[in-house]
Amino acid sequence: MKALIFIILISISSCNETKKTTEIESTENTQTEFKLVESDFVILPFNNDWHWIFKDVQPTKLTQSELIEIESILKIAVKENNERQKVNLKKHNEEYPKNKWSETGFELKLNGKKRQYVPVINQNGEKEIWINFFCNNWESDSWKTDLMIVHDGGNCYFNLKVNLTNKAYSELMINGYA
Repeated sequence: MKALIFIILISISSCNETKKTTEIESTENTQTEFKLVESDFVILPFNNDWHWIFKDVQPTKLTQSELIEIESILKIAVKENNERQKVNLKKHNEEYPKNKWSETGFELKLNGKKRQYVPVINQNGEKEIWINFFCNNWESDSWKTDLMIVHDGGNCYFNLKVNLTNKAYSELMINGYA
């Protein structure tokens, strides 16, 4: 029964969607359920005090199918970032052959991170989500209600925005190292 409802919802939503040729849309999404366990993510309602994330927006909710769609966009964001990091690594190692690196420290992975999703409808009527990633080593559960803002820490901490309407990501920010 759930599968039938899911298929009907996908069919209805795909009829209203304008097609744009982007790498993100052309990727095949075979995932049928969001597989991240609830202890690893939280969906936080937007707070106007977080004006540095979004301005002039309205809080909204996320559905199971939207979480799946976000996941496919996140995989592309991580892949594109890591490809850029490989180029940077090669360039560094060519310029500094006596000080070669095995990695840049800005490569990303989705596994093993906690996540905070902040979904909104922006002033253009588009659904956007700010997603905050951080390492899984927090002892308290404060991350389930408060934004986790960490300075430094490198690729253990990163965030980005996903625009579900445009099927795009932006503003990928990876923390630096102290």
